[in-house]
Amino acid sequence: MIGTGIDVAIGLFLCLAFSHYTELARKAEKAFKWISAGAVSFLLAGVFELTPIISGFVTAGTLNYGFALFAVVGWILVMIGALWALYQLLTE
Repeated sequence: MIGTGIDVAIGLFLCLAFSHYTELARKAEKAFKWISAGAVSFLLAGVFELTPIISGFVTAGTLNYGFALFAVVGWILVMIGALWALYQLLTE
């Protein structure tokens, strides 16, 4: 296991690549941009989790604030993009 943020980001990037391959992303292009922004945020959260020097600066007690912030932001971006894509795909 690489790290939670990086694993989620890789999974999201694979889903985005497959959706572009099947041309599903053309129907909801802006929504997939939100999902890709969420994947980049999860990637940054994984960097905060895995880098020991950065992790030492942003960790208070047992909570890594950098990971928590970017994971929550990524989750929100992915949820907005997924709901928007679902709406656009169902209305067509």
